[in-house]
Amino acid sequence: MKSGRAAVWKGRYDIEIRNLPIVEVKKDGALIKVHAASICGSDAHIMQMDPPYECSIGHEFAGEIVAMGNDANDSLNIYGGPLREGDRIAVYPWITCGKCEGCLKHRPGTCTTCCNSFVYGTPYPILGLQGKEIISSRIEVPPHFKGGFGEYVYIFPGTYVWKIPDDMPSLIATLLDPTAVAVRALELSQREPGTIEEALDTNSKVVILGAGPVGLLTALVLRIMGVEKIIMIDGYVSKLNMAKEVANVDETINFNEVSYESRISMVKEMTNGGADLVVQCANTTVAFVEGLEMIRRLGTLVEVGNVVPGGQEVGIDPARLVCNKHARIIGMSANHPGAFNKAFHILMRHEKHAFDKLFTHICKLEELLGTLTKMRDQDYVKGVVVFDN
Repeated sequence: MKSGRAAVWKGRYDIEIRNLPIVEVKKDGALIKVHAASICGSDAHIMQMDPPYECSIGHEFAGEIVAMGNDANDSLNIYGGPLREGDRIAVYPWITCGKCEGCLKHRPGTCTTCCNSFVYGTPYPILGLQGKEIISSRIEVPPHFKGGFGEYVYIFPGTYVWKIPDDMPSLIATLLDPTAVAVRALELSQREPGTIEEALDTNSKVVILGAGPVGLLTALVLRIMGVEKIIMIDGYVSKLNMAKEVANVDETINFNEVSYESRISMVKEMTNGGADLVVQCANTTVAFVEGLEMIRRLGTLVEVGNVVPGGQEVGIDPARLVCNKHARIIGMSANHPGAFNKAFHILMRHEKHAFDKLFTHICKLEELLGTLTKMRDQDYVKGVVVFDN
């Protein structure tokens, strides 16, 4: 029986590169040889935990189909298909049951609303959802390759996949997930054109808090959409410079050099009274309040950065920051394949935009753990594991 290597999450900051058997592909499935797998911020977060069981990790990946069942083109949800061996694909990492109350109400495929899910590279118990896992993520349960940080990934029926064009590098395709987060955040900010609460149009002045991958990609999508002004706020000069280089943002503010009160004053001055839209992409609760301070009356704040519970609480004056401003506050965790498809089409413009500059740390599989520990370094934006193919 053939085998391949995969990173197995065993414990807190404990990853073992293990040789695992490659099982035969069923008629409704496929097997890909991974070309590249990007590192998400959530990957570093879960490394601080003990896993519920040994499992493979990594959910931002792209690779080449090396085997597929006769019914795979019918069982998979394919954008740009049909598929055949030798094609490359990127995936939407969630498989939902399609039958629970959440799926029936919010439509199948919408992540975090389904009670009975599977996520490539993520064990179900840490998702914080009720219900059960519809596919076991346990490493000992075949097929063993269920995460992107491995030489192979088994593609299960019901997966949404995108056929990668010949001119798109697999490295760029691994940005599908974070680009879809950026797209979804901006979807949520939109209202019917002409409403008094409209926050996103060609005249919009937008603040992004946090110049990580999602913040940078949000800025880039906004620039493509043609908003009037983009202001990026972060604490690292290297990331602020990248925001200028990748997304051509109009203004940057370094929160390590400018006080809280001064930042708010600067934004109000740059936007003639306050931002139409703030997209909060920093993993800090303080930034949420800062965003509320920065939006104008009838402005909108989309909260993306605090998706992982941290136990920290902040106090706000709801009369001043919410009611008197007539503010729209939107929390984001649910996404859907439609947003991923929009994101994929943005990535298809890779020759016009410097997506590849986001990859500051390129490593081999054996270097994964070391790269995960560098995520708070000043020069780190996004890491990616590449495989020899």
